[in-house]
Amino acid sequence: MKDKKTIFEVDKNNEDKKQLFIDAAICSLANHGYKGTTVRQIAKYAGVTPGLLTHYYQGKEVLIAESYKYLATQFLDDFQNKINEGMDNPISALRGFFQNIFAPENLGKRYLRVWLAFWTLTLTEESLRNTHSDIYKEYTKSLENILRSAYIHNEQDPSKKNLRSLAVGILAMLDGLWLECCLDPDALSKNDNLAIIYEFVESTTGLKIKTN
Repeated sequence: MKDKKTIFEVDKNNEDKKQLFIDAAICSLANHGYKGTTVRQIAKYAGVTPGLLTHYYQGKEVLIAESYKYLATQFLDDFQNKINEGMDNPISALRGFFQNIFAPENLGKRYLRVWLAFWTLTLTEESLRNTHSDIYKEYTKSLENILRSAYIHNEQDPSKKNLRSLAVGILAMLDGLWLECCLDPDALSKNDNLAIIYEFVESTTGLKIKTN
């Protein structure tokens, strides 16, 4: 996952021009939203002329689509790495995953502007819609795997559980709560969010997530 500094700021000295423009597009979306993000605005963040940008990407929609694929893949890779690292203690890995989502640096209106732009384009861009579908499947599969490991860790039979339904339900709850927190950051504290998540996951999975 890109950290806070790199997702909202641009290294204009980056020699990889395609990556430079992706970073600039994400930064522009974060600060101005989809409507306020233009080729000229992206070029300004990148420190280049609009003509150079359009030499690499034919229009703002193409660049934003590439930015979505890049950023979504970064988040997915980070998620899968954290899950894989914590497989020796899957319950702890789940808690770490939940805590990371609602860390203050992962919430706020700038993040929301970026993802709203991406989600808007999935309605009209088939390639983006396919990318979203593929990444969502990978998230679901990874969450299924860690739930399976958690049941085994607790000496429960995972074959008696509908792991896919549980994974889909948990992801939907996380998406909804994250969206509410971005819309109104003062509505809930991090501790409130985690308490809601732990209660939901424990009631739906039967796993003990909360620490004593």
